[in-house]
Amino acid sequence: MFVGWYGRVKPGVLAMAPIFLAFKYYFANPIHSLAVKTREITRLLIFSLALVPLGVMAETPGATPRTIRVVLDNAYAPYSFQSDEGKLQGILVDQWQAWEKETGIKAEIHAMDWDEALRRMRAGEFDVIDSIVQTAERQDYFDFTPAYTTIEASIYFRKDISGITDLASLKGFPVGVKTGDQHIDKLKANGVTTVILFQNNDAIIKAAKEHTINVFVVDDPSALYLLNKMGIEAEFRHSAPIFRDELRRAVRKGDVATLRTVSEGFAAIEPGELKQIDEKWFGRTINRYGRYLTYVGYAAGVAMLLIAALVGWNRTLRKRVLQRTAALGETEQRFRQIAENIREVFWLTTADLSNTLYISPAYEVVWGRSRESLYREPRSFFAAIHSEDRPHVIAIIERDREQGFEVEYRVVRPDGSIRWIWDRGFPIRDESGRFYRVAGIAEDITDRKLAEDRLRLVVDTIPAMVFTALPDGSVDFVNQRWLQYLGLALEDVQGWNWGPTIHPEDRARSINHWRSTIAAGQSAENELRVRRADGVYRWILGRFVPLRDESGQIIKWYGVSTDIDDRKRAEDALRRSEDRIRLIIDTIPTMAWSLRPDGIVDFLNQRWMDYTGLSLEQYVEAPTGPIHPADIPRVIERWLAQMAVGEGYDDEMRLRGADGEYRRFLVRTAPLHDEQGRIVKWYGVSIDIEDRQRAEEKLKATSEQLRALSARLQSAREEEGTRIAREIHDELGSALTSLKWDLEGMEKILSGPKPGPDLESMKKKAQTMTRLVDSTIDVVRRISAEMRPSVLDDLGLAPAIEWHAGLFRDRTGIAVDCDFPLDDVDLNQEQSTAVFRIFQEALTNILRHSRATRVEVTMVERDDAFVLTIRDNGRGITEEEKSGQTSIGLLGMRERAHLIGGEIEITGIAGEGTTVTVRIPLLAPGVHSETGN
Repeated sequence: MFVGWYGRVKPGVLAMAPIFLAFKYYFANPIHSLAVKTREITRLLIFSLALVPLGVMAETPGATPRTIRVVLDNAYAPYSFQSDEGKLQGILVDQWQAWEKETGIKAEIHAMDWDEALRRMRAGEFDVIDSIVQTAERQDYFDFTPAYTTIEASIYFRKDISGITDLASLKGFPVGVKTGDQHIDKLKANGVTTVILFQNNDAIIKAAKEHTINVFVVDDPSALYLLNKMGIEAEFRHSAPIFRDELRRAVRKGDVATLRTVSEGFAAIEPGELKQIDEKWFGRTINRYGRYLTYVGYAAGVAMLLIAALVGWNRTLRKRVLQRTAALGETEQRFRQIAENIREVFWLTTADLSNTLYISPAYEVVWGRSRESLYREPRSFFAAIHSEDRPHVIAIIERDREQGFEVEYRVVRPDGSIRWIWDRGFPIRDESGRFYRVAGIAEDITDRKLAEDRLRLVVDTIPAMVFTALPDGSVDFVNQRWLQYLGLALEDVQGWNWGPTIHPEDRARSINHWRSTIAAGQSAENELRVRRADGVYRWILGRFVPLRDESGQIIKWYGVSTDIDDRKRAEDALRRSEDRIRLIIDTIPTMAWSLRPDGIVDFLNQRWMDYTGLSLEQYVEAPTGPIHPADIPRVIERWLAQMAVGEGYDDEMRLRGADGEYRRFLVRTAPLHDEQGRIVKWYGVSIDIEDRQRAEEKLKATSEQLRALSARLQSAREEEGTRIAREIHDELGSALTSLKWDLEGMEKILSGPKPGPDLESMKKKAQTMTRLVDSTIDVVRRISAEMRPSVLDDLGLAPAIEWHAGLFRDRTGIAVDCDFPLDDVDLNQEQSTAVFRIFQEALTNILRHSRATRVEVTMVERDDAFVLTIRDNGRGITEEEKSGQTSIGLLGMRERAHLIGGEIEITGIAGEGTTVTVRIPLLAPGVHSETGN
């Protein structure tokens, strides 16, 4: 049990305890003899020496300690922050080192930006996160130790900003906050709309030093440390604490063992040791009782020496006081000489301004009154102020004398002249902080005011709308042009009163933009609508520029506003016009586009994107993507050549569609030049000419076929004429010649005597002539039938086709089967003739090309149309044969069908034969063609 208690106590403390008891025994027991005291002291000293190794043994762990990974904020002074050499230091670092000694467990400490520390702790990279505040959201991720300290956070703001006291007064101000700070949500909930996030507190204070931000919320210990370290503590004030939080340590949710280890380890550290750590980083308070009452014994040992030294010290101190008094008098004399020789008026009064303690001689020059009169009657200071300015000056001084004030006013000299004064007052406090005096410096700014008035006169006469604002953004001047435009007086727009002149839809945005501009301290511009004197809202463009002093501090904002309503209307009209043009361009069937002067595409219409399936961004990344690979080299070469000369041109290329099919396009480009002749844009269209080219090719092929048909028809007419002439010459001519000879012979016989044998010969000749005439008639009928069969006119289309099929079968030996369920065909003479000639040509083609052995012919009425089908079992016609220029017979068949309003379809299957289908629309009942019968 004793060793267990001893393990919690430092060996050094145990060793010192008997020594302390020895001295206490020595001084507290005066009745004992010196021998007894010496003996007891010796025993206590021996006991203390024996405790040292025991304490060391108790501190030595018996097993290899494990390691706990701890993460801290790397910029949270004085709890955890980095030295100038980059070494991590602070209260938490020392506390964790003490924890290591108590537990024997290694604490592996990591430091980083707070937001990153929270994120990585949640991700499970660390076991413990320190200096964290317990919130409802964080309870979902972490388990927390008891709080070990309370931290307050205040609003820090630049000293020239007034009116910030609590969260409600922050509305409209950009506020700097550390990323991950638990106060961010509370700020936003209280109307702080502009929160500027920084990685750490160092970055916040650095931004404040550089005037990037003017208001921020930071925990007080860290803020005060960093403000003093960067030497800008005098530039800022702070509110009363607005947040009060308790710092804790946290482990991952459910890690009970680590939480217990951490909590018990810190609970085991002696409060005195923790206090020493705090005093190391916060400093010690002066307390005559001190924290080292345990060393009273030591103090008693040296008390006599101190008493002896006090006598000498008192003499030295008295001498130094005399020296300091003399030096103070010399310093006061130097100060008085400076104050009495400067042009500015230096003054000093009591806290209630009832007594003038000092006024420099420059008062008599500026005010034109004696100093003695002010000493006799301090309130005469206010009596000299112009009556129009006096109430304002008195109100400001009464209100702000304990915080400091700045005020501008006029004084009336005894001769009636007026001087402008810029007066700055500041409070003086004693060592306890009690306010007991007011000091100030008054400067004659009459010359400056006159210059400003002259400048203001110039500004009032220029046509531009000019305004100025104080560093906090409140307007202090607008020129006459502005007032006339708004129809208001200067008082109506000074300060922040100009807000209602802004259009309600633009008001919040414009005010926030102005506040952000003030916070950033950079030039800016903004477009907004303001209400003109006639009540009409018009668009204006405001430009703002800061004026800085030599130290970089903003002393004034200058702005110029320009009425841009007409320009905005023109831009809106132009935009609407462009939108309409774009809509038209997007809806036209032509693919349109435009390029920059360097040839980069910057616009594609909807038709272009629909066809290619590419967006503008995709096309810019791969501009040659949709172009056929075989066309790319020629297209690029042509485009570069035309860009070099700056002239438009036409070109043809193949473009791939979204379906992967390539089609031919005619591409036309034209440059747009500016007034100097420079190209500012290339415009172009891509016209789909695939169908046109195919039609042209088809027309070309058809024209060639028609020319071939015309030549074939001419040749056919010649051949037919030759054949008919030859048949008439060979058959009819010889038959008629024979008849002529026989008639001449009969004439000779009849002209001579008429014997019996001659009559018999004449009878035979007459018989021969009869047969010859019959044969001649057959030839004439055959020739006539071939030119136009009479059966077509006499019996109709079906019998004529059956008759010709029989002739074809008899002449060629190819079987022809006719299936005609129709008794009557409702076709006129022209249609019947055309169908018959198509049938004739079809049989002729079968004989010449198909190598068929059988032909099937059907004739039906279907869907108000006459349908003739001729099907053979030959080799089957090919596609090339159907469209070939030499297929004159097929072309003639199509032309015959077309002339009577019908159509013909020819199909072939290799090895299975060819089918010719003729379809002729039937006329309505009672309707006949003009050529019909």
